[in-house]
Amino acid sequence: MRYLAIIFTFLLSIQLYAGDDYNFEFVNAEYDDFIATVTFEHNNLPVGFQAIKLGSSDFLMLKFDDLNNVERHLYYRIIHCDKDWKPSAMREIDYLNGFNDERLRNYEYSTSTRIQYIHYWQRFPNKDTNFKISGNYLLVIYEDNIDRPVLTRRFIVSENIVGIEVNDIFPSDVMNIRYKQEFDVNLINESISMRNPIEEVNIVMLQNENWNNTKTSKPNFIAGSTMRFNKLGTFEWWGNSEFREFDIRSFFRVGRGVKFIERKRDETDILLQPIQSWRNKVHIAVFDFNGKFFIENWDALQGASYLDISDNVDAGEIQTTRNNIVGDLKESSEEFFRNNVAEPRNINSDYAYITLYLEDDIQLDDDENIYILGAFNNWTPSDAYRMTLDYNRGMYVGNLFLKQGYYNYCLAVVKDGIVDVAAMDGSWNETENDYQVIVYYKGLGDLYDRIIGFTTYNTNLKTRQY
Repeated sequence: MRYLAIIFTFLLSIQLYAGDDYNFEFVNAEYDDFIATVTFEHNNLPVGFQAIKLGSSDFLMLKFDDLNNVERHLYYRIIHCDKDWKPSAMREIDYLNGFNDERLRNYEYSTSTRIQYIHYWQRFPNKDTNFKISGNYLLVIYEDNIDRPVLTRRFIVSENIVGIEVNDIFPSDVMNIRYKQEFDVNLINESISMRNPIEEVNIVMLQNENWNNTKTSKPNFIAGSTMRFNKLGTFEWWGNSEFREFDIRSFFRVGRGVKFIERKRDETDILLQPIQSWRNKVHIAVFDFNGKFFIENWDALQGASYLDISDNVDAGEIQTTRNNIVGDLKESSEEFFRNNVAEPRNINSDYAYITLYLEDDIQLDDDENIYILGAFNNWTPSDAYRMTLDYNRGMYVGNLFLKQGYYNYCLAVVKDGIVDVAAMDGSWNETENDYQVIVYYKGLGDLYDRIIGFTTYNTNLKTRQY
């Protein structure tokens, strides 16, 4: 009886842990109006997916600002999840080395900025917390207790023990063959003995790191060590357009996409160049960061990159420009990272109030709205990023509050929760996009969904393995 009681208590503890009720969603989100400019960077660089290879030197760097400008007791908790982003049955002792619920101790106050804030940063893994197993993870930053969440961020830990091949194919939607992108995927498994891979393996693909735009599939054909995911129409997306941009790295000179800058005693106002819909236009290859953004201050004396951004049209030139910018940011940040102090660009970059006008005579249904979307707002349409009609000018206007840096964005029409980028910005098969591929495996008797492979596929550069 004593052993039965022990088993019952153990099972009950697992059930209670897996069934925890949290008052936040397991998505990328902020829950505090004072939290701004959240980045979660792979190896402290503004490129690369939020993925860590298990047992490697990879790390993720969380950074964010608290506009409340008052020191708070902020903590982090890491929650292991299943492939569907629900808490798994694993106990903390099973998936973490070290401790959970540690306080964020790295922060500095902003310097010489009109808008004051506290900048926080934290590396994962760190000396207090490391990962034992692969899978989906949710990072929660909270104040005092977990019932007061500040922000949440998804990330993955991968074992990378299967090979991944991604292939462009002609879109199966022949009516939209000029506007869509489609792929099939092959997995090469020579490491794991699988009993029933058709039921045990799942693939999730994302477009441009956007968790709101994913596709999933099980393998539909097995040939020796190769699993094929080639059911027509499964991994198919609108190609959309290259991303729009604006460059506010300087508040003293007009950058790309900027029309006017007004510096006041207590704030900075920026008017962007008016824009038009790109629908029914021809495709033009231009430089972009595939929806991302990075923080940088050209007006400061330290930590600034003076690499300019031009209208590159060649795939090689576009990637070279990206690499140069990333390399310069890496060089400027390494010294401060080693000394565990904030990079100057993160504490001396100011905030600005930004206004954007859409010149076109756009006709919308009563239940349709236009939103400004990008990585800077988690690709999530919310009232803060909804454009409204200025009846005096006869144009739609959007208002943003952002930190100095370089930003990509797109416009989307949203109706009944459906986000349609092509309705405003057009769509082309030739558009350069990144696609992330995550491979999940849960064999018979396994307690959690392992991630056994991850890669990013670029439609110009082809597969990059992380």
